[in-house]
Amino acid sequence: MPPRGPSKLNSHIGHRMKCVLQDARTFVGYFKAYDKHMNLILVDCDEYRRVRRKKGGTSSSVEEKRTLGMVLLRGEHLVSMAVDGPPPQHQKGGPFSANRGPGGGRPAGRGISGPGYVGAPPPGSMAPARGWNGPPPGMRGPPPSMSRGGYQRSNYY
Repeated sequence: MPPRGPSKLNSHIGHRMKCVLQDARTFVGYFKAYDKHMNLILVDCDEYRRVRRKKGGTSSSVEEKRTLGMVLLRGEHLVSMAVDGPPPQHQKGGPFSANRGPGGGRPAGRGISGPGYVGAPPPGSMAPARGWNGPPPGMRGPPPSMSRGGYQRSNYY
């Protein structure tokens, strides 16, 4: 999560950025996030690097491109960043309108249904609520030799 407050980097989130590393590789992608160590997340990222090729007696330099996708760049190796282009233009209806599938979205949780909490003690209660100190329905109770308070003295002898 990016640091809060006004920051020049916060204003560039979503833009297409060109990042140069110490080993002269260049990464171009959409800037999504950073942290206090200046680690960066780039999506739809391409890597560019210069490779020397020896052909005969002469050496030439060729730039290779690799498509990587989502990349985390370590801030320790980052030398420079520059804006390479504006943020992508989204379709009408939001960024995820074209990616919808046939399913419906529902909250996922631990089975807690809502404010009623049907079948559960009230949230935040430290002690069991009234009627919650027995076995759950469908389970048998303790054996007849056990009393409500645990083992009886006669069970030890």
